[in-house]
Amino acid sequence: MLSEDWKTYKRIEAEIKKTLSDDIHEFLTKIFNVYIVRFGIDVFKRLEDIRDKLIPLTTRFDNDKYTEFCDTFSKAYRSILLDKDIDSSTKMKLVELAQKTNAFFGSKGLSICVKELKYYKVKVKTIFKGQELNNAIVSAESEGRVVASSKTNDAGICEIEVPEGRYTVYVYKDLGEGEYIYDERIINVPQEIEVVFNISETKTRTEIEKERGGRPIIKEVS
Repeated sequence: MLSEDWKTYKRIEAEIKKTLSDDIHEFLTKIFNVYIVRFGIDVFKRLEDIRDKLIPLTTRFDNDKYTEFCDTFSKAYRSILLDKDIDSSTKMKLVELAQKTNAFFGSKGLSICVKELKYYKVKVKTIFKGQELNNAIVSAESEGRVVASSKTNDAGICEIEVPEGRYTVYVYKDLGEGEYIYDERIINVPQEIEVVFNISETKTRTEIEKERGGRPIIKEVS
């Protein structure tokens, strides 16, 4: 009697293929979570919102949810990098996480997730009653935070460098005896630009405070 071929009874193991969601879950646990626990509590809380947008993608990938995750990450990334109260080492760790995130999703054939910041110079010229205004503070704000500031030279000119975006830029100078020079405007920075402030009247402290709606003014620039 011929012996039966053992292959007849061999169990055929089904090959388990990893899905994109499986890969995202691995990225979340082995990279994203490992990074965010290194941040201080304030930054960690801001990154938790991003993680909450990433978690649904670990069960089923959805393009709309991916876009929502990327938008949330990009906005937080920009906000944290522009925050002068956050130290440079923390910002460098965030840059590393953003780069690893872009590399991971890029390797899966997806679009760049976290938008990098492109910096541009903004030249500001200030004129008061027809004369160049020197030693005036020029400050750019975004989302209620000061991004960059400088003082005008003898020609009434200064330069600040900010990432592409929308800003409130103000000019301020204390003339003494309750007189102040103040003006502000909203600008969009898509490239290097020049902005001219042509101011003809002074303002009182009350008028400035009302105009700024409680936002503090930078009075010194190092």
